[in-house]
Amino acid sequence: MSKIVFLYAIRNLGRTRLRSFFTFFSVALIIMLYTILTSVGNSFTKQISTVLNEQNIDIVVQAKYAVTPVSSIIKDKTVKKLLKIDEIDRYDSILIGRKRIGTRKSTFILGVSNFKIFSQRLGLNIVRGKTLGNNDNEVLVGVKIAQLLNLNIGDKFKLNSDKDYVVVGLYSSWLNLLNSSILSNLIDVQKLLKRPNQISMIFLTLKDSRKTAKVLNEINVNFKNLRAIESQQLPNDLGPLKSVFYFSRIVSILTVVIAVFVLLNTFAMAINERTKEIGILFAIGWSRKIIIQIFLVEALMLSFAGGLLGFLFSFPVMYLIQKYFTNISIYLPNSLDISVLVNVFFMCLVIGILSAIFPALYGTKLEVAKALRDE
Repeated sequence: MSKIVFLYAIRNLGRTRLRSFFTFFSVALIIMLYTILTSVGNSFTKQISTVLNEQNIDIVVQAKYAVTPVSSIIKDKTVKKLLKIDEIDRYDSILIGRKRIGTRKSTFILGVSNFKIFSQRLGLNIVRGKTLGNNDNEVLVGVKIAQLLNLNIGDKFKLNSDKDYVVVGLYSSWLNLLNSSILSNLIDVQKLLKRPNQISMIFLTLKDSRKTAKVLNEINVNFKNLRAIESQQLPNDLGPLKSVFYFSRIVSILTVVIAVFVLLNTFAMAINERTKEIGILFAIGWSRKIIIQIFLVEALMLSFAGGLLGFLFSFPVMYLIQKYFTNISIYLPNSLDISVLVNVFFMCLVIGILSAIFPALYGTKLEVAKALRDE
């Protein structure tokens, strides 16, 4: 009987090909949007969390009223006072800014005090060229931003109006943020951003991580211009970046609701048009359960087919986003995680069931005689 239900469902979809196509395509677009937004919402958070966890960073410090790390300003004299805390074993600092390359795209530029340690911790590999030397105005360029801006070894470009910066190397990292950024020595970046003797963030590793709460309290009480948080809190404490994550989650939920209503409308119309057919099926002995199964199979076929197509569509769309919208490319993963596909198929199952079950239950309540009289 299951084979008959399946074949009958395919026949019904084929009878209204245009409507089935538009429903299928609408679901595909909705699932594509869900896939992309979910990736945007999760990828950057995972990248930051991985860095902090793998490098045993206990505390992150930035300026107290900074909205983002880019706007955070910590002066050298404050850092020297901070490092007098006995429990601190190691610290790393970074200066982050955003600059426009000529009249073209803008990108993040990062200044690091110790490039060797920085590269070891983040798995940064020089693909071509050499590492940073002692010369001024030398930069390393991430492979992704290099591809977008057509930069290669020896190329010169302007990050401000009066100086040319030379690309001495191209690098790659598992951290997508770095692949979309430019690296240089801390002092050079301080000059470039006109922020001498300043950094953006400090990463602290303690001698004993069990004293994290004590050190946090000491920093927040004694340094009124700083705000210290546990490293695990950083992904949820990135100012406006949180809005990106929350927005993506809200829109993801809305896409599911929209998909349900798209299919719900389709099957409400289909059941209304096939009232007489339903009456005939009842008259020849088909049970209500079998008829409901037919509509469920139709909905699941449309939902799963549209979901798979939408998931596949997300790959070229994400490629275009990374190529033409560098401002958000750092949030996107280099490749989609298999868990996203699992979520998509679960969503398709929910969408298919919810969109068909209620119209089917309502449509199969008709009396046989009344259904047969329907024109």
